[in-house]
Amino acid sequence: MIKPVAYFKPGSLKEAVEALQTENAWPLAGGTDLLVNMRNGVEHPDLLVDIKGLEELNVFEVDGKIIIGGNINLNFIIDDARLRKVCPVLGQSALTVATYQLRNRATLVGNICNASPAADMAPALYVMEAEVVVSGPQGERHVPINEFITGVKKTSLKKGEVVLRVEIPNPKVGKTAFLKKQRYRGHDLATVNVAGIANPDTGTLRVCIGACAVTPVLLKGTDELYKSIKDVDELADKVSELALQSISPIDDVRSSAEYRRDMTAVYVKRLVRTICS
Repeated sequence: MIKPVAYFKPGSLKEAVEALQTENAWPLAGGTDLLVNMRNGVEHPDLLVDIKGLEELNVFEVDGKIIIGGNINLNFIIDDARLRKVCPVLGQSALTVATYQLRNRATLVGNICNASPAADMAPALYVMEAEVVVSGPQGERHVPINEFITGVKKTSLKKGEVVLRVEIPNPKVGKTAFLKKQRYRGHDLATVNVAGIANPDTGTLRVCIGACAVTPVLLKGTDELYKSIKDVDELADKVSELALQSISPIDDVRSSAEYRRDMTAVYVKRLVRTICS
C-alpha cells in the first residue's frame, strides 16, 4: 500500500524547481517506476511534484540535432517516422521496454533517471553521445550521458534539479542497432543489452553494453580495431574479446554472471556483424 503523500502540480518550471528543493520531494512524469517502487515500499516520497504539464518538457525535434523532452513517452519515440530514419536505434531500444500500455506513460528521461544497470534506453544514448539537459536552482547545465548515470539507481542530479530534455547533437553518424537478451518473449528486463554505431567514413565504432556492470559500459579502443581489421567476423571476435575484458557482471535473479559473460560475447558479435556488414 502507498502511504499518504502530498501532491503539487506547478504552473511553471520555476515553481517545479522550487518545490523540488523541499525535503524528500520527487518529480512525477510517467511514474511507471516511481509508483511501483512506492507501492512496494522501496521509495517513500513526502511530496510528488507533477511535471507533466510543463511545456519545457514537451519539446521534440529531429531536424539537425535530436531533442527529446522529459515528458515524451516511449511510444511516441517508436512511432515517429523521422526519428526512425535518422536514429533507428532509439526506436529499437524503446520497443523492448515494458508493454504497449506502459510505454504510453513511460518516458525516455524516466528510464535513465531510474538508472537501472539494465535500462534499455541507456546503451543507445551512450553510443549516440547524448547529453542530458538539467535545470535547477543554479540554472541550466548539460551533462554527458556517461556522467549522468553514476551507479546503480544513482545519477548526478542535485537537490532541486529536474531533467528538461535529452539532446543528440549529431544523429546522422552511421549505421546503428540494438539487441537484447531476455529470459522470455514479452516484457522482461535485460539479461544483457547492447547498442552500437559504425561509421566507415569517419572510422568510428562505438559499442555499449548494459546489465553487465553498475553502469552501462562503453567500450574503449573500438575505433582502432575498426580501422585496422577489415574482415567483419574477425572484427566481431576482437570486439567481443574487448567486451569481456570490460564488463563485471553479477549473479542475480535473472542470470548468473557466467551466463551474462557468455551472452555478452554472443550479442556483441551479432551487433558488430549487423552494423559493420
